[in-house]
Amino acid sequence: MSDDATLWDLVTTERIAIEDVGTAIDAYLADPATRAHPIGPDHVFDLAAAVAAHALAPATMVNVDANEPSRRMAIRAALLMARPMTRVGPY
Repeated sequence: MSDDATLWDLVTTERIAIEDVGTAIDAYLADPATRAHPIGPDHVFDLAAAVAAHALAPATMVNVDANEPSRRMAIRAALLMARPMTRVGPY
């Protein structure tokens, strides 16, 4: 798989477990400034950039009326569409 694979591509080809996506969502919710989150055995993710680049996730995160499930789904959509980087060092 090429370096331009989305997280969804990596999950569907079983290179990253779907549970790792949940862990990444939890990490973002704990600290929205997270820049280097290891995901799977070979990748690292800039969670803050992935969410910021999504069309709707940033608006959902600042919407005071958005509940926790809505926030989690917005983050999940943003992460699955983004492209993690191949890990080059220990994290």
